[in-house]
Order: sequence, then structure tokens, then C-alpha cells
Amino acid sequence: MNDIWWQRLKEDVIDPGLETGDGTCVGVSEGTLAYKELPDGELQVVRTDDPQPVPQAAYDGCPGRSCNYPDLSQHVFGTLPKNMLSGVVRQAYIGHATNEAIRRAGASGGVITQILIHLLETKKITGAICLRMGVDVPWKARPVIARTKEEILACAQSIYSLTPVNTILSEIKEGDGPLAYVGLPDQVAGIRKLQMLNHPSVKNIKYILGPYTGTQMTFEAIRSFLRSSGVRSEEEIARLQYRAGEWPGHLQIDLKSGRTLKAEKFHYNYLIPFFITKGCRQLCDFTNELTDISVGDAWNPLLEKKGQGHSVILARSNAGQELLSEMQKKNILTLNSIKTNEALNMHGHMLDFKKRGSFIRNRWKSVQPDYGYRPVSIPTSRVVVEWILRLLFGFGHTRIARWSVEHLPLSVIGPIFNMMRKSWKAMSKPTKRKGLKEMKFVETRIS
Repeated sequence: MNDIWWQRLKEDVIDPGLETGDGTCVGVSEGTLAYKELPDGELQVVRTDDPQPVPQAAYDGCPGRSCNYPDLSQHVFGTLPKNMLSGVVRQAYIGHATNEAIRRAGASGGVITQILIHLLETKKITGAICLRMGVDVPWKARPVIARTKEEILACAQSIYSLTPVNTILSEIKEGDGPLAYVGLPDQVAGIRKLQMLNHPSVKNIKYILGPYTGTQMTFEAIRSFLRSSGVRSEEEIARLQYRAGEWPGHLQIDLKSGRTLKAEKFHYNYLIPFFITKGCRQLCDFTNELTDISVGDAWNPLLEKKGQGHSVILARSNAGQELLSEMQKKNILTLNSIKTNEALNMHGHMLDFKKRGSFIRNRWKSVQPDYGYRPVSIPTSRVVVEWILRLLFGFGHTRIARWSVEHLPLSVIGPIFNMMRKSWKAMSKPTKRKGLKEMKFVETRIS
């Protein structure tokens, strides 16, 4: 059997550790590829026993090794970004869903949920590809095609465990569509690469939305949190919510025994150094640059005091801009225009983590991903900061570190981590923000 595309995928992407768990190669593999969970919680693409060769699209569509953002921006938007920190932006907003129930159901302002419902109710789409918790088992998310308002509402809120959305591409039928799609930056990049290739699996996807995405954890984070609370297995979970309650939300795990485990968002984040995924450290896209509309939390002191949930929203394509304008006129979304720089100021720390940090981290790989561009220069002081993070994450992934953190009560480790997080951000802010807005980038090509 001549399985050339499997060999190339294995040698160029899987073996060097560049596959991010986006699901694209598995989704278009026609049953020849699958994921298996490794002991550390990461996902690895493996060959199934299907005798057919792996299709070329599984290699060409994978965004792990090669994902040329300038070329994709030109293809999707017809232009290159004016600002490489944000990607193409037609208009930036602060806003939220006008319907308070939908607003509260979402992770921040309910914007993506409200857009999907509006698209469905105006018959612009017949369904929306998104993640839903508890379809098969209470603790796992699975990509679905939501066909009703109720099904879309069931997909509200963020999911912070690694879940390969694009595996659903194998389930999309010829008659499905037009569809909306919600995904993380690497998942969206996979869809855009397939659209550029005119692959049939994505031809009916009309609108692409997505959240800002900084760090992500493997499901081992939840298992560790359970063990630290005296719960032996995820089998004891009745319901899992990553951002329950009032914004900014909290982790909530309802157990079959009737017991409920909770952790404030910034307390639960203590698990990041121990279970952060390889993929999110590799990726250079924070604001989901290839979507029609991308949405993030509006981290602004005045808005944070108000509570309730506000989103920063970037309209990138003409279709995205027209959709937001239509919903604003109908008073479905409350939107206030802001400058792109104001939107970027809300997330300077994570923009630095992606736009400088990822390029530093990728230099240390034996095989580097190519995103079609790179920073012209990065200060030595910023490289030093990344070395500190490398040591922190390296230690955090050891057995002794994970075992130790599980034996500290949340009431202790949560506040300590939050205090350390704030201290680290304050100490590193001058280095991480210095020159960030003035960064220059150059396009690159791999042979």
C-alpha cells in the first residue's frame, strides 16, 4: 500500500510534535486516522486499521506544520492585516447580547450564542457547528451541528479542555448547510486551509466565528482537580461547567453523589502551569484572526466593576460587519465602536505570549511550524522571560509537581496562584509590553 500522505504527516507533523489537536487531519481522513489520549492528557494522531491510504487533504489541510497567515488573510479577506497583532479588522466593538438570559448563559457577553440564534432564526443557516458538553458522557465535550435555538443554547459557554472540533468534518453531509462554524484559532485555520483547497467537507460553511484563545489545558487538569478534592474518577461527574454563574464565572462540577465542587475562574487557573497543552504554546494566533467575527472577554476596569459580562468583538470580513450592523439595528446586540488599539490594550499580556512568545518557543523546536511571517526582532530581555516560563512549565509537567499540587487544598493554592499571577504580570509587564505595539514583522516562506 502506497500510504505516502500518512508518512509525510507522520514525519513532518506528528513525530516533531506539531499537531495541535485541531482535528482537521482526522476529520478529512475518511476513517484512516484517529486520536488517542496519551498518559499526560495530550492527544496524538494514529493510523487506524482501515486499509485505504490516507487522503492528501489530511496532510494539506493540517495547520500544524504550515499555516501561512498572510496567504490565508488574502484569500479570506482580500487584504493583508494593517496590524499583525490583531489580524484584519473592519471594526472593533464592546458589546453584549441584549437578551439578558442569553447574555448570562454565555461565557462573557453571550455574543456568539446570540449571533448563532439570529442566523438560525433568519434562515441564513440551517445549523451551527459548535461544542456541546455531555452529549455522550457528562464530562466530555463533542462537536455537534446544533439545529435549534435550544441546541445552540446548550452549546453556550467556553470549554477549556482540548477538544478536536474538526473531527466533525467527517459527519457533514452533502445537503447540510449553509452552516455557521465556531472554533479556536488552529481549528479555524484548518477550515480556512480546506476552503482554499476547495475541499467538499467545508463548502457549506458560510459563517465562521470564534473566541479569543490564550492558554488551553488537557483533560488531565480536571482529573487532577477531582483527585485534589478526594474524587477518584471522572466517572463520578454528573455535570461539568467551565464558566458557570455570573461573569467571569467559575468552574463547577456536580457529582452523582450530590456534592458540588467549585473554583473561581482565577483560582482554577492554578492548573495552567501543570497541564497547559503543547499546541497553545505553539500557536501565534490569540484573537482568532481568520474568523468573520471573533469575540473575547472585555478586560477593562470600568466594565469589570459593572459585572454582567461584556465582550470585545472584532468584525473582520464584510459579511461579519454586515451581520453585526444588522443585529445592532434590530437591538439584538448592544454594540459600541472602539478603536482596534483599545481592543488590543485589553489583552496585551496574552498578545505578547502569542506574538513574541510563540516565536521564541518555536525556535527551540527541532522542526519549526511556519506561519508565513515572523517578528523582525525580539529583545533579549523578552527571551529571558520566556526561559523562565519554559522552566516553570517544564517543572509543572513533572510527576512530582503534579502530585504535590494535588495535595494542597484549593483554599490555599487558588489564592496563592492568583497572587503570584498578578505579581508575575506586574513584574514582567514592562518587558512584555515594551515595544509590543511597535513590533515589525516580515513574511517568510518554507522550502
